[in-house]
Amino acid sequence: MQKTILIADDEKITIHLIEKYLKTEKGSYEFNIIKAFDGKQTVDSAIAFKPDIILLDWNMPLIPSLEVIKKIKENKKTHNIPIIVEITSNVSANEIKKAFELGAVDFIKKPINKIELFARINAALKLSDAIRMTEYQKERIDSHIEELNKLSLIIKQTDNAVIIFSAEGDIEWANEGFRRMYGLTIQEFTAKYGSNLFELNIPDLKIQNKFKETLEKKRSLTFTSHIINFGAIKEKWIQTTLTPIFEGKQIQKIVAIETDITKQKQIEMDLRKLTEQLKKTNEELIRQKELIQEERKKTETLLENILPHHIASQLKTLGYAKPRNYKRATVMFTDFKGFTKSCEHLTPDQIVDALHSFFSVFDEIVVKHYVEKIKTIGDAYMCVGGVPLRNRSNPFDVTLAGLQIQHFMNNLDKFDPEKKLPRWKLRVGIHTGPLVAGVVGKIKFAYDVWGDTVNIAKRMESADEVGRVNISGATYKYIKEYFDCEYRGKIEIKNRGKIDMYFVNGIKEEYAEDEARTIPNEKFRKILNSL
Repeated sequence: MQKTILIADDEKITIHLIEKYLKTEKGSYEFNIIKAFDGKQTVDSAIAFKPDIILLDWNMPLIPSLEVIKKIKENKKTHNIPIIVEITSNVSANEIKKAFELGAVDFIKKPINKIELFARINAALKLSDAIRMTEYQKERIDSHIEELNKLSLIIKQTDNAVIIFSAEGDIEWANEGFRRMYGLTIQEFTAKYGSNLFELNIPDLKIQNKFKETLEKKRSLTFTSHIINFGAIKEKWIQTTLTPIFEGKQIQKIVAIETDITKQKQIEMDLRKLTEQLKKTNEELIRQKELIQEERKKTETLLENILPHHIASQLKTLGYAKPRNYKRATVMFTDFKGFTKSCEHLTPDQIVDALHSFFSVFDEIVVKHYVEKIKTIGDAYMCVGGVPLRNRSNPFDVTLAGLQIQHFMNNLDKFDPEKKLPRWKLRVGIHTGPLVAGVVGKIKFAYDVWGDTVNIAKRMESADEVGRVNISGATYKYIKEYFDCEYRGKIEIKNRGKIDMYFVNGIKEEYAEDEARTIPNEKFRKILNSL
C-alpha cells in the first residue's frame, strides 16, 4: 500500500536521512515522499497533494511552524491530515502543548531515531486511515440524508386526505386527496364499508378509539396507523390528526386530516440505520485511537527493555542521553572455560538454549542486587554496579552477585536436575574503579561502559580459576571487612603489570545467612542499606 508523506524541514540532511529510512524499511507501506523547505511551501504542498501525514520541523523559515499547523488545520481540504512535529531539546513543554492545541497529533525528538520514527509514522498512518474512512462514511451518509430531505420536501407538498365527520361519527365529506390516499372515492368507500365511523366493517380500526378520545378530551389528537391490505392499499403508514370543531362548548364536527407518511417512515428507518452505521464508524475510530495509544506504549516499553529506565526516559524526553563519568563503579565479567571446544558436540539450538538458561538466572541475580546488565558477547556476560544511578554499595552488590552466580553454576544439578544442562565451568572477575557510561549508535541503541576499569575487570576474569570469584585489590579494599578473601599475590596481567588479586570464598560467617555464605543476613543488609 502506497502512502504519501510530506517532509517539511529546512535542513536537507534531515530530509535525506528520513527519506533513506523510509525507502529502506520493508514494511506494509511504500512511501511517496514530498519535500518542503519552508513554511509557505509546506502549506502549499499540503493543499496541492493532500498527503497522508506531514513531518514538520519545529523551526521553519518564512512561516513559523505553529502558524503552518494553524493554516493547515483551518483549511477544509487539509484539516484532517495528521501532523508529527520534529522538535529539539530546547523546545519547551508549553510550546509542545501549543502545537497539540493547534492540531498536531504527535511529536518526535531530533536527532531522528529510526525505531521511534516508524512507530510514530505507523501510529499516524493508522489514524489517517481511520479519519479517511470516517470521512468517506460521513460523505455517503450526508449524501443519503440530502436525498432523503429532498424526498421529504416532495412528500410534504402532496395533497392530504381530508374527511369531515359529525359528532356522531357520520362521514359527511372527503376531498380528492382521499381517493388518492385509499384508491376509492368517498362514495365507493361508504358503499363498501358503511357511512358511520363506528359501524364500519373494518377490523382493528384505530381511528374509532381516537375519535372517542377526541370527543372526551375535546382537543386535537395525532396518531399513526399502519394500514395493510385495506381497499386498494397493500401497505401504508398514515398519520391522522383529529381536530374538533366547536359551536359554543359543544363539538359539532371533527375534521380528520390524513397524510401518507410511508416514505417518511422509510426515511426514518433509513436514517436510523445510517445513524447506527455512523455510530459504529465513530466507535471504530475511537478503537483505532486506542490501538494507536497501545502501539505507542509498546514502543516505549520496548525502548525501556533495551535500555536502563533512566536512560530510556532521557531519550524519550530529550532525544539523546549524555555520557556520564563515574568515579566509582564495579564491573563483573563471567566466561565459560572450554566453551568453544565443548560446543563441537552440541547443535546450535542446544548451545543457545543452554546460554539462555544460564544467562536468565544471571539476569535474575544481578537485578536483585541493583546491578545493571550491559551485554553478552558469545559466552561472556558483563554487568556493572553503580551505573546509571550512582550508589556507594556497588562493590558489595557486584561481589554478592558474583558469589551467587558461581554458587548456582557449581551446584547446577541440585538447582535444575531435569534440564541436563552442560557442566560448563565458570570464571568470574571483578574490579572497581572509574569509568564512562552512555548510549552509542543511532539505529540500534546500546548502553555501554568504557575505561581501564572495564579492561582490568576482564583481566580479573581471565586470571580466575574455574568455580571461583576473583577480585582486584581495588575491590578488596572496599569489601574486606565483610567477606572472607584469600590473597593470591601480585599476578601479571596483559599491558598492566602485576596487580593484587584475591579469591572471595564467601561472606564472613557473622554476616552470612546460609551455609554457602552467599546470602547476607539481616545485620549485613542493614549495613548495606546504610552505605
